[in-house]
Amino acid sequence: MTVDPLSDALHILNARSTISGAMKAGGKWALQLPPPDGVKFNAVVQGGYWLIPDPREDLSAVWIETGDVVLFNGCYGYVMASEPGLTPIDARKAYRDTTNNCLVIGEQPECFVLGLHVRLDIDGVDFLTGVLPKLVRIRADNRESAILRWLLEQMIAEKDLGLPGQAVASNQLAQLMFVQVLRTYIANADPQERGWLQAIGDPHIGPALRHIHTCPAHAWTLAELSQKVGMSRTSFALRFRTRVGMPPLTYVQNWRMRLARRALRERDIPVSSLALELGYMSESAFSTAFKRNTGLSPKQFRTTARQLHERPQSVAGNPQQTVA
Repeated sequence: MTVDPLSDALHILNARSTISGAMKAGGKWALQLPPPDGVKFNAVVQGGYWLIPDPREDLSAVWIETGDVVLFNGCYGYVMASEPGLTPIDARKAYRDTTNNCLVIGEQPECFVLGLHVRLDIDGVDFLTGVLPKLVRIRADNRESAILRWLLEQMIAEKDLGLPGQAVASNQLAQLMFVQVLRTYIANADPQERGWLQAIGDPHIGPALRHIHTCPAHAWTLAELSQKVGMSRTSFALRFRTRVGMPPLTYVQNWRMRLARRALRERDIPVSSLALELGYMSESAFSTAFKRNTGLSPKQFRTTARQLHERPQSVAGNPQQTVA
């Protein structure tokens, strides 16, 4: 493991971004998008649009303009439109007849949007969607947006040039854009906001998380963690729980369980060896903790997870995937 909690999390969750589609629209138009099914984000290459969340999200409509990047993590669908109040067309139906998954609305398109989708392992959906706000907007004039603009330009160039390896290059650029969106969000998050992503940037809690991620098998104590970040145990425990949403040692336990689930899905390591690798003194102690966390024994989890992995699954970014 690395000393970088964000890299660790994206690795454990197997988060990978793909370009899911594009849209060019002109005149009066409105498009009803389905629920995100995870995390989606889009970048405005040209023009702009109104993003109108579902009323149940308790979010206001917002104008998204050239150079902006928007990450949407809501529970419901939303509308993209040239102006509020228009009757939207269904995006799923509209994209079925597109070429290269690029939807064109109107004869003289004025708005050009590139859509991206974050694919996650099943274990990662609850984690990443749980630590992100429903809507993250990175404005074009944000100081960190220069990198996003460069990445967007490279993605457009890849689409236009059609060179060998285009799909791989485009998705790698999409992955870099997703990481940069998260970095920008962390750098600009309100200090009063609670959540794991915000905690990474906290001058005290961030280092504590890095210590935990560096040595997840270490027998961490509240006293040791608080000492490493120069705080009293009481102040550290309160700050950690306030920022992360759980006590420090609960976080250690939960992170070990995420590592365990990933290992059981992907590695043939014996359960006894995995127990020692994660800091448990015996296979029995590990199995008890794992079953308490997941409801399954490690062996049952491994069997079930591999059976699910062998089933045919739809791939995000296929011709049915919408733009946002």
